[in-house]
Amino acid sequence: MPDELSDVEAAPLMCAGVTCFHGLRESGARPGDVVGIVGLGGLGHLGVQFAAKMGFEVVAIARGAEKGDFARQLGAHHYIDSTREDVAAGLTRLGGAKAVLSTVTDAAATTAVVGGLRTRGQLVVVGVPVAPMEISAPDLILSSRTVGGHASGTAKDSEDTLRFAVLTGVRPIVETTSLDQAGPAYDRMMAGQARFRIVLTT
Repeated sequence: MPDELSDVEAAPLMCAGVTCFHGLRESGARPGDVVGIVGLGGLGHLGVQFAAKMGFEVVAIARGAEKGDFARQLGAHHYIDSTREDVAAGLTRLGGAKAVLSTVTDAAATTAVVGGLRTRGQLVVVGVPVAPMEISAPDLILSSRTVGGHASGTAKDSEDTLRFAVLTGVRPIVETTSLDQAGPAYDRMMAGQARFRIVLTT
């Protein structure tokens, strides 16, 4: 573990962080490509940072106009409010996304991006929707698009994530609480009230 990272910073990077970092670098996107990140939560706020630091043209996608400023603070170049704009059309106007990393648990929000992928673009699913995802076959076939899932990564991938975070300044936004408050902290997380990861300290 790099000396430049505290335990509190490193912990989320070795779960949510490696999932986003490794998912993006395996997506086939190259610096300068348009890359979308769906969601600005525990995974998404790291995904936007990593994507920006990797040199992609980053499009953050979330619900609500009020999240646009936050997305730009994280490094996004564009913001699409999915409650006001057709996501696929928005991505298409930007030339189409080479890759989209979906960090959300909403199946419809995940699949809404497929039409905005460019030819041979890839949707990388790292969030876990409960409902099945419905995707039109022509949306995949006519532009040779692909959809893939991505788990986190190996120990080496975690090391790479931490090293890259140190080099580029990527950091998780966390709340800390003592170990004896693990129960209430877990309830807060499950209620979607954490911003954005809760780290237990001893």
